[in-house]
Amino acid sequence: DCSGRLEPFSAVAPDTSSAGTKMYSYVGSSPAAQVKVSDSPAYGKLPPPAVEKKGVMVYRAGERVGFSELKHHVGWMEKHPSNGCVYAAGSGKLRAYKVAADGMLEEFSSADALGNPAHFCLSADGAWALCANYSASTLSVLPIAADGSVGAATDSKHHVVRLNPQLADRQEACHPHQVRLDPGSGAWALACDLGASRVWVYAFDVARGSLAGAANSERHLLLPEASGPRHLDFHPAKPWVYVLCELDGNIVGCRWDAEQGRLTPFGSYYTLPDGVSPCRAHHSGGSHVLVSADGRCLYATTRTDGAVVAFDIDTATGELAFKQRVPCGGVCPRSFVLDYASPGGPLLLVGNQDSQNVASFSVATDGSLSLRSIEELDGVCPNVLTAPA
Repeated sequence: DCSGRLEPFSAVAPDTSSAGTKMYSYVGSSPAAQVKVSDSPAYGKLPPPAVEKKGVMVYRAGERVGFSELKHHVGWMEKHPSNGCVYAAGSGKLRAYKVAADGMLEEFSSADALGNPAHFCLSADGAWALCANYSASTLSVLPIAADGSVGAATDSKHHVVRLNPQLADRQEACHPHQVRLDPGSGAWALACDLGASRVWVYAFDVARGSLAGAANSERHLLLPEASGPRHLDFHPAKPWVYVLCELDGNIVGCRWDAEQGRLTPFGSYYTLPDGVSPCRAHHSGGSHVLVSADGRCLYATTRTDGAVVAFDIDTATGELAFKQRVPCGGVCPRSFVLDYASPGGPLLLVGNQDSQNVASFSVATDGSLSLRSIEELDGVCPNVLTAPA
């Protein structure tokens, strides 16, 4: 169809020619981070890497099978839920890739994301991509067509709020760092804004690909002004959302009202050791947060002290209790995934950006972590990881 008309993906059968995509996992590249920032914890302790390759490491069943070289680094990556394609953000665009039989990636479509996405998410039906554009202070919605190609944006939000000039070292403007759709209904988009110290909550119209809600809506969650929320995750079974704040070192637990689209905080939990203050330098605070599939544990990466921290979740109240802190196995732990497909048992895989490695931790039945292995990435600074399906 050369008409340019975009068909909803859900109306079309999955592309079985790329059904093998699920067996592959990926590590997307970035520039080095803390080693280039003079007030970061790692500056001067590790030389900047001699090589910063651009592209994606490809793995099958945990074994590296190759490297897809690209012209740009990768801001975020997601596998499509049904069409066999992989989507990645890079150089201001959302890009679609076909997956070859050996797992290598071939770009076949791209569209302007209205900024440079630090994160994006795909809707459950695979028809939409929602992008969080950190530097541009925008959220955008892009359609995904029946053939997997990416279309022009259907909607966007541009955030401008009055901020405290004393926090202008990192919070001089709005900086959306992540956007997630409510996994229960898909009817709400939640965006962590590091600059504005807010979680924006917009109604999402899955038929039109539009975001609804005013900038002063009472749905938006306003956090302490120096907190800098970066990422959040939903509990898999209970109405709880956990917001990781990059700049003040806290995780904020919230009750989630999926009918009204409202977050109500119930607790704040410090991720760093006693006596350790969070570093506000770029690439130096909390970075990522995930809740385990069974809903009993929460994990977060903390770049101030280079660690992975684990909390037990009270299944009755959602409250967190500190469980364990382990060294990340490298320098600047940015992204991590939980891999439940590993034949040796569940793994937590951490991409250490500046030391160019991925550390694998075995996850015990109680959720505790133990270092299993460290893989050097041969010139790739890991920015984002995907797990096998």
